[in-house]
Amino acid sequence: MIAKIFMPVNGNTMKKVYMWTVVAGIVYAGSSFVMSLVITNLLGAAAAGVFRNAMAIANLLGTIGLYNVRMFQVSDVLEQFSFADYSITRILSISAMIIGGVIWLLFAGYSGEKLMVIIALIAFKVGEGIADLLEGRYQQKDRYDVACRGIVFKTLLYLTIFVGCLLTTKNLALSAIVLAVIYFISIIVIDGQLIRQFGEIALKINIKAQAQLIVECTPLFINAFLMMYILNASTYAMERYQGEEALGIFGSLYMMAFVISLVASFALKPLLTILSDKYIKGDKKGFAKILARQSAIIMGITTVAIIGAWFLGTIILTLIFGIDLSSYRLELCLMLVGGAFTALYQLFQYGIIIMRHQIMCLVGSAISAALTWVFTPLLIKNYGIMGASISFVLSMALISVVLLILNWYFLRKDVVVDE
Repeated sequence: MIAKIFMPVNGNTMKKVYMWTVVAGIVYAGSSFVMSLVITNLLGAAAAGVFRNAMAIANLLGTIGLYNVRMFQVSDVLEQFSFADYSITRILSISAMIIGGVIWLLFAGYSGEKLMVIIALIAFKVGEGIADLLEGRYQQKDRYDVACRGIVFKTLLYLTIFVGCLLTTKNLALSAIVLAVIYFISIIVIDGQLIRQFGEIALKINIKAQAQLIVECTPLFINAFLMMYILNASTYAMERYQGEEALGIFGSLYMMAFVISLVASFALKPLLTILSDKYIKGDKKGFAKILARQSAIIMGITTVAIIGAWFLGTIILTLIFGIDLSSYRLELCLMLVGGAFTALYQLFQYGIIIMRHQIMCLVGSAISAALTWVFTPLLIKNYGIMGASISFVLSMALISVVLLILNWYFLRKDVVVDE
């Protein structure tokens, strides 16, 4: 029954894949927005700040669990590594994530509701690590539509129950725990059945292959970890220098950039297999054309979003969140610019990974992370939310430009076709 629902015949046509990609991106990105919205209106900006900080910690640890293997996995169209290799690697990375989480919490000094919310969201991210592995398999086998259908259903399920629990109990910690439990159940029920349609699922230890896979993906993991720090540096600094209420306001504005980058990441994922095929066949022009077209789409959508945000953004957000955001119009527009650069970074990173020069991704992220570590606290301490907005834009602009240059260089250097 589940296979019939999530794997319909002829469900992977290009039109349907993009439709489900867009729907999944909107639903997944919108879930964070809705959760933040409900928490802010029901429990206040301070509670939203607690949730925002907990999610930032969980996201950072979640990069260890993911180890950024997904992009390598789905671009492995010739199956250099088996699904068992990817599975064993994910078990190891999630184990490391859990250990890292325990160590973090032992030394961070959190207690009470804050501690429970952080633990629940870390558990939720463990579930995302498992789901990401399985969804990557669907995409690798050219059924990204299956992954997106599952994302839509599972997200709507846990979101509905989380909001219902929060409205009923007004207890953030309990609602976060329920969120994690429901997500795990949905993965077992849905993906536990679907993955059987994609070949052998037995776990086999192949030390040589799995060690090589870890080596290949380590630069991607380091890059992802640095990027997660860059994306959340403002959150950490806001909590430290401006307090949880200011963090709640910042989170309401930042959510717009976060939504844009998440939707863009979903919209870009189907391109991985297409770009991989272009590169393998030596179609340099086709590869570059896709990158250019998607860049233009991202900038076009962002331009429209900024125009709308300038005239109506803070008015709408004030009505939605119940917080006066009318004096943050420029900050909101800057957040959207940062979101656009984040989407461009994701696109250009795909190109570098497909060309198997993933270690070079570290060039941009290392420079950007170092500058973020130095300047973000100073900007936020002195200029508050405006400082956070400026830091976000500059960090993402820098890394996007670096990866654009690297794509141009390696595309000219590596791919040779008849002109």
